[in-house]
Amino acid sequence: MASLFREPLNRGIDCRLFGTILYLNEECPFHNLMDIYVAELAPGEAVVEVPVGKDHINPNNIAHGGVAFSLADTAMGMAIRTLNHNSVTMEVNIKFIKPAYKSDYLKAIGKVIELKEKIIKAEAEVINLKGEKIAVAQGIFYNKGKLIDGVVVEQDTSQD
Repeated sequence: MASLFREPLNRGIDCRLFGTILYLNEECPFHNLMDIYVAELAPGEAVVEVPVGKDHINPNNIAHGGVAFSLADTAMGMAIRTLNHNSVTMEVNIKFIKPAYKSDYLKAIGKVIELKEKIIKAEAEVINLKGEKIAVAQGIFYNKGKLIDGVVVEQDTSQD
């Protein structure tokens, strides 16, 4: 499979925060195991990608649901980090729409929906290269506080 990876795009977050998020992804053993890459970061949004390989395939010869789940959870967590908050997942609900196959290339777009003092709500959509929805997820995260001291991020709360 040809490489589709590119340099991650910074779409408007503080450069220190951007570098920290990329570093955390690169040094995360689970992200390395799953082959998860950061594609784009913007305030309150993150795009992460994974090429579906042979190690992601289940006995039904399709990608294990955990691949889409992990990608969605990671996208939501990184979207939270773009607002300079650290969090842990409390709950994720996911709806699987169609299977992914070996050599598919999946992308998850995560967005922060609500940021409060202790609880953060986010959502994610997982799509394939054809733009077809593979899964949609909603998550609730515990807000552990600031990721980096001294970085202030304004979140756009307007809805399109």
